[in-house]
Amino acid sequence: MYQSIKAGKLQLQISEDASKVKWSAEGLPMSNEVQADLWRVHIDDEYYRSMTVRSSRQKGTVKKSSNGLLIYYPQLMGDDGRMFDVAFTVHIKSTINTYESMEMWAEVDNKSNARLNELQLPFVDLSVICSEKREQDVFYKMNGLGEKVSNPWEALKKEHTEYMAADYDEIWDPVQYPCPASMCWFGVQSGGHFLYVGRHDSQSRIATLSAGLAPRNADPRLILSISNYLLAQSGEKLESAHSVVSLNEGDWRTGSDIYGNWARSNWYFVPKKPDWVQNMTGWQRIILRHQYGEVFFRYKDLPHIYEEGKKYGLDTLMVFGWWKGRFDNGYPIYEIDPDLGGEQGLKDAIEQIHKMGGHVALYTNGILIDVATDYYKETGFRICQKDLDHNEYRDHYQFSNDGMLLRSFGYKSFVTACPATPEWKEQLLKNGKIKLALQPDSIFFDQMGGHKPGLCFDEAHLHGKRGDAEAKWRTENMDAIKALCGPEQAFGTEQCVDAFAPHIDYHHGCQYGNIFGETVYPELFLRTFPEPIMTDRFLHDNRDDFKRLLNYAFSYGFRFDISVYRGRKSIVSDLPDYAAYIKKLIDIKEQYRDFFYKGRFVCNHTLFLPKEIRMTEYESADGRTLLVFWNDSDREAEFTACGQPVNIASQDIACLLWTD
Repeated sequence: MYQSIKAGKLQLQISEDASKVKWSAEGLPMSNEVQADLWRVHIDDEYYRSMTVRSSRQKGTVKKSSNGLLIYYPQLMGDDGRMFDVAFTVHIKSTINTYESMEMWAEVDNKSNARLNELQLPFVDLSVICSEKREQDVFYKMNGLGEKVSNPWEALKKEHTEYMAADYDEIWDPVQYPCPASMCWFGVQSGGHFLYVGRHDSQSRIATLSAGLAPRNADPRLILSISNYLLAQSGEKLESAHSVVSLNEGDWRTGSDIYGNWARSNWYFVPKKPDWVQNMTGWQRIILRHQYGEVFFRYKDLPHIYEEGKKYGLDTLMVFGWWKGRFDNGYPIYEIDPDLGGEQGLKDAIEQIHKMGGHVALYTNGILIDVATDYYKETGFRICQKDLDHNEYRDHYQFSNDGMLLRSFGYKSFVTACPATPEWKEQLLKNGKIKLALQPDSIFFDQMGGHKPGLCFDEAHLHGKRGDAEAKWRTENMDAIKALCGPEQAFGTEQCVDAFAPHIDYHHGCQYGNIFGETVYPELFLRTFPEPIMTDRFLHDNRDDFKRLLNYAFSYGFRFDISVYRGRKSIVSDLPDYAAYIKKLIDIKEQYRDFFYKGRFVCNHTLFLPKEIRMTEYESADGRTLLVFWNDSDREAEFTACGQPVNIASQDIACLLWTD
């Protein structure tokens, strides 16, 4: 006997003893192995650090509830046969999140002496999704701004670790949220339907989105799972975040609707930005004094650098390494550098740029603490994030000059500050005030918008035992920084994640999607949340494919990040071909500013185009549509769109107003 729950076409059946699950979909060939799991738990007794507990090996009871199913397990059994005094309850109900869905969450009552570290729920383990032609399935992966992976049944095999993980059970491709995943949902398009799996957690706690495959030479299985890090210690009762599974006719846009509408109804909002940020074309990113000590520019050089960029349409300077301690050194202490021109010299340079109509953003880091500083020795060692063994998480930077010592053996070591510490918030605000006293247009705190968060196990911090909950304090710190700024001053940071985007004016792009890649699909984020302003990234000279990368950035509406040789010694005018193409693209954006600067990214139309043509789409405030075509090939392309002939040269772009 099975108890069942339905949501639209999707049906889940669970055996009376709660050990077996069956996934099915009305009129579709969806199926799974008899011994598939519905959830998994991973327990830690401080010696056996990751003991798997599988739902298929438990005995429980299943009861109907008012709007779904209640599954109860009085205790849990690990893979080694040990029993743990953990009462475990799974709730499943039918709900409507734009589309009919199944909502799932768990309650844990831990009376054992072990810690329940991780809950994988849901655990959607299928042999067939919606089409028996598995090779036609498409996996929409939430890596960076989005990734589109054809035939995941084959593509995910490359994720085999060969050595480090239990690949004899499953091959896994995990992505952590928040960052590098920009949103907490993903799914598979199969047989004209989209299978959505997402976590709907207004607290934006740390999670992992994982796609898995059966081990080598086994029958096919594809798994979508979300890991919640409960860290439930002995004596604790906890409830997990809620996750949602939904199957709908259509494509990935149904998933975008489910997640986006939930976020906008619960926590997402669009911040009011200074007008100059909304209209920003891009910036030159430069370093004054480099990590290894060389001075590339001084304060007095900034107006000239800005003036050269202005010739090509760039209206902002992003200034790194302006402090005495050198770039990526001395964090979080920042002092004006007399050798670069002193405090008045920097103020004068910024004022001169203002008179020319430009804008200046000043950098500090918002996450890292240099272990070679007195600040680390006195304060940083206490307030940095700690791992499972209570060791510090460390970042190591190996920026070098011409020699091999720094390149080969590294140079700088940092710990990552825990945002849930009053001392760190105080230091962030102190650094914000130091920068604002120089009267820039923006204060920039690097890495705050998405630096991969570590689960922090230092219970002396404000998060206590909930080391997955750092987003609460990170956003509070962001709001406090933003409150320092005047109405025309902006707060910016690196990377873009949905949970933090409402608290930030602009984002320095640093994820998969901010630069072109063969599987990149930023449509996932940009359609769901089109409002954040972000730059492209990682194009640092006039490499052979520079037009391709700039066309990509243009097509997706990114502001241009110009950092010649990664901000070293040179400026945009030193590469005239590169600079001229930047100007061409900025001029086209200006021609269609109602769409690029005042409109929003949409995905409303599907046209049959030559395979070398990529298309994006923008909608103006008054409802008009602009189509952007990019010829990503080495030959001229001709086609018809909206009844009009279009001719585009190799690696060039064209814009066309939509007509019915």
